[in-house]
Amino acid sequence: MKNTCYILLFAVITLGACSSNSEDDNSPTISFRVDGDEVNILTRTELRDALDSFVIAYYDTVYEKEKNLRAFLLRDVLELGFSMQLQNNQNAIFTFMALDGFEDSATSDQAAETGGYIAFEDLDVDGTENWEPVVTENNNDPAPFYVVWTGSHQVPDNSYPWPYQLFAINMIESLP
Repeated sequence: MKNTCYILLFAVITLGACSSNSEDDNSPTISFRVDGDEVNILTRTELRDALDSFVIAYYDTVYEKEKNLRAFLLRDVLELGFSMQLQNNQNAIFTFMALDGFEDSATSDQAAETGGYIAFEDLDVDGTENWEPVVTENNNDPAPFYVVWTGSHQVPDNSYPWPYQLFAINMIESLP
């Protein structure tokens, strides 16, 4: 009987330890790559634990209306994911890779600007995992991450990337 109690206690402790990471196991990730080689992966949970998040209200060029999202500063995500300071990589190009195959890029100067964010929650829709679908031929939603810009000049026509369904960021050092 005593051994059975110890076995049950061990099982409960083991299951508890395994379940403590279950949120992290289901948390969306961003892969960070340098010249195509993966150097880091961060979950949304890890990003939330390490970075400040902000509620942003802005005019969204994809939705073509006002939106309210919860987001991280783009600069903070890049610096954490690549373990570097943007000012030390002034010739870098960051390519944002979407689940549907779309890719768009920003320079390190753009990425360092005020107004760049990586959104992870749509506050205009009930539920933290829900996003308003984007009106396209297949009505995708921007999950798990969405690159947005709040400055009036930071629009696609001025070469600012707005990819949604972000899953990876590739950094390439360009020549000066």
